[in-house]
Amino acid sequence: MKKFIPYPINGENLTPSDLLQIIERYLSEIEEPLIGDLTYFSENARYEPNSLQIMSIDETGGHCYSMNFQFRWTIFNGCLDINAQEFTTQSVTFQVKPEGLEFDIIDLFKGLAAEEL
Repeated sequence: MKKFIPYPINGENLTPSDLLQIIERYLSEIEEPLIGDLTYFSENARYEPNSLQIMSIDETGGHCYSMNFQFRWTIFNGCLDINAQEFTTQSVTFQVKPEGLEFDIIDLFKGLAAEEL
C-alpha cells in the first residue's frame, strides 16, 4: 500500500534529519497504516496509542530511504492470565518526490480462515 505525505520539496536536498522533522509533523497520518493489523501477534493484541517512535532514517540510494521505527503493543486476556507489553521494531521504505514523501507500506494482517481456502 502506498501512503503519501504531501510536502513541497522544491528541489531541496533533504538530510535524514530534515526528513525526520517532516515525518514527525505528519506522523498521525501514517501511524495507523504503519502499525497495521496486530492480529498476526494475537487476536488480543492492541496498539498502545502515541507510542510510535522513529528510530532512524537511512538513505538507501537516490531519493529512496528506509525508516526504522518502534511501537508498543499490549495483550490482555483475563481468562488466560495474560497481561503483557511488548515493543516491536519495524522498517518501511519511502521515496522523496517533488510533491512529497511516498511510503511503501506492507500490509500485515492475519487473514481469515475462509481466505486460506
